[in-house]
Amino acid sequence: MYDNLFYHQATLLTQEQCLWDVDHYMENNSLACLYQCTFDKESFDLSVAERLNIEIPDSVLRSVNKRQAEFTAGRYMAQLCIETLSNMHCSIPIGSHREPLWPECLTGAISHTDNQAIALVAKQPSYQFVGLDIETNIEKEVAQQICRDVYDADEYAIVSKQGLSLEVATTVIFSAKESLFKALFPYVGRFFGFECARVIELNETNNSIVLMLDKGLSRYCSGKKIFKCRYFIHASKVITIILE
Repeated sequence: MYDNLFYHQATLLTQEQCLWDVDHYMENNSLACLYQCTFDKESFDLSVAERLNIEIPDSVLRSVNKRQAEFTAGRYMAQLCIETLSNMHCSIPIGSHREPLWPECLTGAISHTDNQAIALVAKQPSYQFVGLDIETNIEKEVAQQICRDVYDADEYAIVSKQGLSLEVATTVIFSAKESLFKALFPYVGRFFGFECARVIELNETNNSIVLMLDKGLSRYCSGKKIFKCRYFIHASKVITIILE
């Protein structure tokens, strides 16, 4: 059952190598914590959130069952991260832009697909920029439709020369920029598009992709323009993480 899977926490993570690679990357980091799980949205009902002490805001209560399941899964993973780092249990409210509002001295990010949820929380000031995204690989037809909105020819050349297909390259760049958006939102405080960050480097050896932020936005981040994002590719999914 959905709730039983949650209660098992990290012991029942999916066996996909992509996700185990992420766990390995986070090992021995006492200043940041990542939890992930799979869930069954078809089996979800609000009693699961109640048993897990997850507060569901009115905006989510009015939404479809799928959204309620995703919200509960993501918030529960985030709560586990917070408890691991601080030994404190607290709710994670939702902001005016649907962003999670973190406790003082902590920052983080939450992401999910249709059946997986993942959360990353880190201590401040050790980490100031925390971003996280998980994406199911974008299909080729969709990649062809959206690629010009996500990156330009120079960015694609940097990524594709590593031998990645159009669909995987598009998913990696899309996800990396989504992670950057989440990492920067607490400072920028508004939506910004894919064009505001450019891929300037990809290192297949350490699974990193480097993004350069538009000068107009870097002023919100104490002038910081360069962000390194780690990426993890599996046959069906991509996960990206910014932890700086």
